[in-house]
Amino acid sequence: MDSNLPQNFSIICGDLCNILYVKEYDKSTVNSLIDELNSKPYKAQLFVRKHDATALVTALCVNIKPVDEYLATKTSHLINSILTKQSLQFDSDYLWKVISWHISCIKKCSDIILPDILHNMQCILQINPQAGQKFIEDLLGLDGVLSNLIDIGRSSTVTTQNPLQIYLITFKCISCLVTTDDNKIDQTKSIPLIVKERISQLVIKFLMEYSMKSRDEFLYCKVVISALRILSQLYFNEHQLTIPLPEVMGICHHFVLHGLVTQNRTPQRLMPAQQTIATVPVKVNPKGGKKQKIRKQRNNAIESLKKEIPVSDRSLMKDVDNFENNSAYKPASMNYLEPQKSKHCWILTSDSDMSDMENTREAKLIALKSRVRQSASNLLLVLIKITEKKDVFGYWWALLPDSPDSLNWSTDESAKKSLAYCAVTDPIANSRASVLSVILALLSGSRMFLSQAETSKKENTSFIPFSVSLGYVITCMHQVLVSILDSERSHAVIIVALKCCAALVQATAYHKMREGLISDLVRSTRKFLVHRDVTLQVGALITMGCVLSVDPKVDEIQKSVQKDIVPSKNVDVVEKDNNIDSEVCDDFEEGYSDDEIIPTSHPITPKCDKGRELENLYCCTSWILDICFKNMGWIFRGNQVMRCKTPAIPIVLESLQVLSAISFHHFSELLVPHLSLLADILCEMLQHEHQDVVLQAARTTSIIGDAIQKLEQLDQSPPLNQCVSFWEKLLTPLSLVLQNHENPPAKTVVCDCIANIGERSFKELPSRTQMVCCTLLVGSCGDEEAAVRAAAVRALAMTVVYRTLREDICFVSDCGENIVRALAEPTLVVRTKAAWALGNLSDALVLNMEEPDIDDIDDHLLRRLLEVSIQCAADNDKIKMSATRGLGNFLRLIKTEHLVRSPQIKILCETALEKLLDCACKVNNMKVRWNACYALGNAMKNDYLFTCFTGWQRQVFSSLCGLAQDCKNLKVRINAAVALRAPNTRAQYGPQFASVWSAVMAAMDNAANVDDFTEYQHKDNLIEQLCITLAHMCCILTKSDLTDILDPLVFHHECAKSLYTQLCHKLPPENASCLKILQAAKYVTVDLTASGNTQQQSLGMLQDIFIWDM
Repeated sequence: MDSNLPQNFSIICGDLCNILYVKEYDKSTVNSLIDELNSKPYKAQLFVRKHDATALVTALCVNIKPVDEYLATKTSHLINSILTKQSLQFDSDYLWKVISWHISCIKKCSDIILPDILHNMQCILQINPQAGQKFIEDLLGLDGVLSNLIDIGRSSTVTTQNPLQIYLITFKCISCLVTTDDNKIDQTKSIPLIVKERISQLVIKFLMEYSMKSRDEFLYCKVVISALRILSQLYFNEHQLTIPLPEVMGICHHFVLHGLVTQNRTPQRLMPAQQTIATVPVKVNPKGGKKQKIRKQRNNAIESLKKEIPVSDRSLMKDVDNFENNSAYKPASMNYLEPQKSKHCWILTSDSDMSDMENTREAKLIALKSRVRQSASNLLLVLIKITEKKDVFGYWWALLPDSPDSLNWSTDESAKKSLAYCAVTDPIANSRASVLSVILALLSGSRMFLSQAETSKKENTSFIPFSVSLGYVITCMHQVLVSILDSERSHAVIIVALKCCAALVQATAYHKMREGLISDLVRSTRKFLVHRDVTLQVGALITMGCVLSVDPKVDEIQKSVQKDIVPSKNVDVVEKDNNIDSEVCDDFEEGYSDDEIIPTSHPITPKCDKGRELENLYCCTSWILDICFKNMGWIFRGNQVMRCKTPAIPIVLESLQVLSAISFHHFSELLVPHLSLLADILCEMLQHEHQDVVLQAARTTSIIGDAIQKLEQLDQSPPLNQCVSFWEKLLTPLSLVLQNHENPPAKTVVCDCIANIGERSFKELPSRTQMVCCTLLVGSCGDEEAAVRAAAVRALAMTVVYRTLREDICFVSDCGENIVRALAEPTLVVRTKAAWALGNLSDALVLNMEEPDIDDIDDHLLRRLLEVSIQCAADNDKIKMSATRGLGNFLRLIKTEHLVRSPQIKILCETALEKLLDCACKVNNMKVRWNACYALGNAMKNDYLFTCFTGWQRQVFSSLCGLAQDCKNLKVRINAAVALRAPNTRAQYGPQFASVWSAVMAAMDNAANVDDFTEYQHKDNLIEQLCITLAHMCCILTKSDLTDILDPLVFHHECAKSLYTQLCHKLPPENASCLKILQAAKYVTVDLTASGNTQQQSLGMLQDIFIWDM
């Protein structure tokens, strides 16, 4: 290292500056001094002082004229060396003069020195991209120096013999200007949209029209890579850009195949298939109020899989439509479908990055072509992410194979130009992985489109329906992915292929497809479940989880996971008769070494001694269960439980998630026989030192509890003693989790577990265990974490409905106190759950009211519950839904003695009725409105409401009549119609009877003429409920009412007769609705008498309505 370099540089620098500021300086002296400075080792040593650099660069930019080409070239090189190789920091303001000087040089220099000037400017911009922002118009504008250079429409752009070098450096300069640095403010915001539009158009034009000459192949590849990169950056960072999809899709399609197949010299426009646009399913928003969300199972840990395939660490996860399906598989490894944390996607590999194996010209060309394909894949990925799914779907015909002969799909000419062909035939693993990432992005979230696909019932038909053509795509993609999994050696490619499998399984409607697709996929995935690479094991488990979560279920799933032969001895994780491919044996585990297997110190033995039952207990009929259990450290050999070391935590987590999927979708078929074993394994997992495993084990337990209750509803529940034993084993570790302050998410799920025990099992648990459950939930209502408090109060409300607990008035009161406390919280999630709990508690109190042996809650608590219900009716819409339910139940509970003992309750009841009316008539949310209507009907089932309160009937009946006739939402109309028949006697209707009768008949006429297609599904139910309401009113009709109802009968007689005739032909005789109508028919034809012409006329019309030709 030369220590004199700094001083030497300063001396030369001073001399040069002194000469430059002379009016007519000696150019030869300046030239020699610049040559001397250029010869310094800028790359090897830091020796330039900042003040020297500042003085020199300023002097050069001011005094070296761009017209002096050769001197300008050397000056540019010197400035580049000082600014980019000496680790000196300069402000953008200072660098502006440098960029301005280079722009002047580019405008005036010849093609000979143009590459040098451009290269030096590109190096400066690369390190300081913000320096060029002030000159965007000069560089990229309508007459910008860079935009002119890439405009191949201009004849005078480049006259040199090989223009590709200039194109390449120009594209690199543009790329520096449009690049976004993740760690800095987005500098592209300063580039006007119109400039970005022009650059996009020029780059597209260049790629579409410039054809390669064979001798330029190296440079051409580099130019294409830079051009594709610019488009990717522009579209990724600016979503307002107008993208000409046919042209850009054509460019991507052309270059993603570059070097793999023979094709045209230039890209061709790709037009979307028109039929795909017409067949996109349309989601219709219900009129009136907010769109209601699909109700989800609260305790279902297997929620929606949101697949995101980004192109960079910045991630493309913004504003992308995600595939959501309640029964979809959600990986436990949350970052499984996120970007690999590798080098930034925009960074281009330099020539020096080529490995030693690529040192020959041919190998370098192969690598360059591979980078072209990867850049095209990257651009295609950006397009898929920022474009509407339905628009991209129109290009599937060109991107994916749709050969009817799926086994020989690659022989089809159109298939050879598909992404799948690239994924199978590309010689470079990175390129195969890139194109598979594009396929993954296409498949993710495509279920709504692929749900149309089906397998043709007929062979060799001349016309192929669109749905069958889609079915061919799905079948071919299964075959492609299976072949990749069977033959691929690169782990990076296999992991993306497994992701593709997971996305394809999620998107495919297997009940419409031919059998065999799942079996082939499972067979190819299965070997990776015992692979030595943890990532591949996790990927294979996720794919299996998706297969096991297919909905609707198909028989093929169970067949594919069943063992070929159930061995009675030496039960192994993978059957020997289904051995893994021998040629890749080094990567796969075959059985377990003796040091991995430890006989359990506490062998689990069933209470019975029969060998056959012991064997059934530990011998799983499904190999996927064997693998999941082995991943949790449990192996079964004959009648022995063997223990082995548990693998990496991600494998344990994903195995638990697969168990959750099996519990949710195949519980009765696969897991019920092993309930006791499951309890032992989960018991151990709940005590695991890793808190994520504890959380996942708790989720699996919760789902199993939910599955048991679903079977109980179908009268297919497992033996009660097994269910009770299952919970007895698990409640101890679950209670320990609930007392652990380090894992709030797990505590939340444990509350769900207790809620999912179910009444049938809970009442058989020992009383001490029941008490522990209740105590833990009550204690958790005061937890530090809001989510835990919300889950605990919800779980309390689920258990309070159990007969064994609601009979305990002390527990009911404790539950009420905790709910009141939770409703006073500022946290919305706690108040929402507490409001739902309030509704459940009120249901339990109504059930208690029907049993005289059970004590009532005290008046003070009842008053407080009424108060908080009224407050909640003015809260968030989600809280209002539950609050109205609670108000209806509490009003139903009120008796005369309550009003005598506590006069405040009467005022609260009147306020409650007003709140219910407001919620029914004035709120925008339709669910709140129909809940309020239901609650009003519920309240009117209380006879004391009619005897102890006055003045409310007219307003309530009038409002309900208006809703039943005219509300746009039919579910609100239905609930209003049901509420109108809540009064039991004629006296309870009072003077409003005739107006209610008239409104019900008018509502029947309106219902018959409903023409809103979005509400059509509820039309029949509305008509049925209105008919039952009128039948109920018929049954309490008095002789004096016949005169008052004549007018509505005359107006609506024909419609009413028609509706009753249709309904009674449709309903079975034993149906409760039919019985009510027959009761009304008997009353008006046999029991009711009339006097006078008016009454006779009314009765005759009524009798005519209820006489049908059966």
